[in-house]
Amino acid sequence: MTGSLVISVHDYRSRRKASVHFITSELARRGRTRFFSIGLSRMSEHRGDTRADLAFCANRVETINGVECFLWRTLWHPFNIRRPALAPVEEMLFWFYRRITPRIPKQWLREAETVFIESGMAPVFIEDVRRLNPNARIVYLASDDLDVIDCAETIKRRFRAYFDSIDTVRLPSRLLRHGMPHDRNAYYIPQGIDRTLAERTYPDPYGNRRCGVSMGSMLFDASFFTIAAEEFPDIDFHVIGAGKAANGLTAPNIIVHAEMPFAQTLPYVQHAAFGIAPYLDRGTPRYLLDTSLKLGQFGLFGIPAVCPEFALGDQPGRCGYVPGDRASIRQAIQNALSHDEPIRPPMLAWDEVVDRILTPDLYADTRL
Repeated sequence: MTGSLVISVHDYRSRRKASVHFITSELARRGRTRFFSIGLSRMSEHRGDTRADLAFCANRVETINGVECFLWRTLWHPFNIRRPALAPVEEMLFWFYRRITPRIPKQWLREAETVFIESGMAPVFIEDVRRLNPNARIVYLASDDLDVIDCAETIKRRFRAYFDSIDTVRLPSRLLRHGMPHDRNAYYIPQGIDRTLAERTYPDPYGNRRCGVSMGSMLFDASFFTIAAEEFPDIDFHVIGAGKAANGLTAPNIIVHAEMPFAQTLPYVQHAAFGIAPYLDRGTPRYLLDTSLKLGQFGLFGIPAVCPEFALGDQPGRCGYVPGDRASIRQAIQNALSHDEPIRPPMLAWDEVVDRILTPDLYADTRL
């Protein structure tokens, strides 16, 4: 038997980092760890899959930082058809996709002691884990609610049908418990942070300008920057890795950067006057106030965060605004600029997160 296998629509080698990357790195420090990335296809690449730049190393094993990686790339992959009348067709496509799982990851399923299934497309493989490896421990990493991220009905049906096969459900926000069939096997384990990141000194990329910085493309609201740049012409707004969502931003004090490796973003955060989490308000899940890694990173570096009011929570240093409302955006930035109290939010290190995922009953703070 081999230690850990992670199944996700992310890839461990991606420049963009999510919680599953940091969890995987910590697992690799404890034993043999493998990462099976699913859902990449010519079709997903056409739609802007962030793993497209890794296509050249797909369908073979590559070991990076002690993690054995397999990115499965196909001509097509099953998707949300969104038509109830075609539900049998959708079910058949997912069934066939599972049937053609390559030999290597299928062997990994058989050999793993613990299989980590991340929310998204991966739950359709719970049945296969139990069939191929009945003694494996299954841990579900509930990064998102399946309804919120618009998963196919087939995925949601299979998740509900095999939910009791899961040994441990990790919820990074208590607000995610409502998306589970029940919470008897669920534990609250918040996001982690690498505290050593803020202990280093990075070169200042801004020169003498005061700057705000945003990272990532999730629910990206470009209108925030259009308004903010007009209201604060003496401040530069750096937008990192927003992709196509930032294409229309042309103000002279908006600097758009391509996606960059996580480590390269750290100087931009450390030297910013404030961070920005410009989430759209389109039924945006309230659990983001707990699960947003960018908000956690701003807190780690002790800089105030400008974010929509629904993401404020009870964390120190967050300045809320109403999306699209010029006056509230102006006030939120002014509040961030004038914030002078220390920002030291309580956060677990990633090793503490993994300790709780592996042995949740040993920690009183994991109880819902």
